[in-house]
Amino acid sequence: MYWEFQLIKFLQDNGSAFLDAVWSFISIFGEELIMVGVVGLLYWCLNKDFAKYLAYSVLSSIVFNGLLKNIVVRDRPFQNEDWGIENKKSSTADGYSFPSGHSQGSSSLFVSLAIWIKKKWMTALAIIIPILVAFSRLYLGAHFPTDVLAGLAIGTGLSFLFYFLYKKVQDKTLLYLVTMLIGSIGLFYCNTDDYFKIYGLMVGAFAAFIFESKYINFECDGVIWWKKLLRLIFGLLIVLAFKEGLKPLFDLIAKESFYLAMIRYMITGFVGLGLYPWLFKKLKFLS
Repeated sequence: MYWEFQLIKFLQDNGSAFLDAVWSFISIFGEELIMVGVVGLLYWCLNKDFAKYLAYSVLSSIVFNGLLKNIVVRDRPFQNEDWGIENKKSSTADGYSFPSGHSQGSSSLFVSLAIWIKKKWMTALAIIIPILVAFSRLYLGAHFPTDVLAGLAIGTGLSFLFYFLYKKVQDKTLLYLVTMLIGSIGLFYCNTDDYFKIYGLMVGAFAAFIFESKYINFECDGVIWWKKLLRLIFGLLIVLAFKEGLKPLFDLIAKESFYLAMIRYMITGFVGLGLYPWLFKKLKFLS
C-alpha cells in the first residue's frame, strides 16, 4: 500500500495543468460516453449483431465490476488525508476503488472490439488505449496501481469469456436473462449508484435487443451514408435527452435514489436501442 501512495504522489508532484488536461481527456476512453458512441454507431448504422455482442460483453463486465467493488469496499487514494493526493477529476471518482471501473471498462470495450475485428491495428489499440486509461486514473488520483492492474486483467479475461458465451449460446434471450439474473445479486448488497446505473442500462439494453429481434428487425445494409449519419446523430440526442431529461423529474420524487437512477438508465437503454429503431421503418429519411 505504501508504495502505491508513493507512486501516485510522485506523478502528481511532477504534474502540470497541461498534463491534468491530457490525462483527464484520456480518461474519457474508459467512460460511458465512448461506449455508448461506439455501440450506437455499430448498432444503428453498421453491424447490428456486432453491436449486440459488444454491448453484451462490455455491460456485463462493468456490472461485474460494480459487484466486486461493493465486496472489496476499498477507499480511493485521495480519501487518505495523510498523503495529500488530489482528486483531479471528481466527477468520475465516486464509489469504491477496487477494481478500477475505467480500466476494466476500456479493456472490455477495446479487447472485445479486437476479438471480433481480428486486425493488427485493432489489437494494438486494445493494448495501448486501456494502458493509457489505467495510467490516467493513477495520475488523477482516482485509483491505486493494484486497482488499475486488476481492472485491466479482469476486463481482458471477461472479454474472452463473454465472446465465447455469445458465440456458444444460440438462444440470445436465454443468455440475456441469465446474465441479468446473475447481475441482479447486487440489488441486495450494493450501495453505490455506479452499479445501479450500469445494471439498469444493461437491463434496458438487453430488453431492447429482445424486443428489436422479435418486433422490428431493422437493417443497416443498403442504407445510404447520410441516412446512417442521421441515425447516429438522432440516436445520440435521444439517449442524451432521456438520460438527462428524466433526472430532474426523478429527483423530485426521491433525490439521489439508487433505484430511480437504475430505472432512468433502464428507460434510456430501452428507448435508444429498442424504440428508436422502430422509427427507421416509419420514417423514410432514416431507412
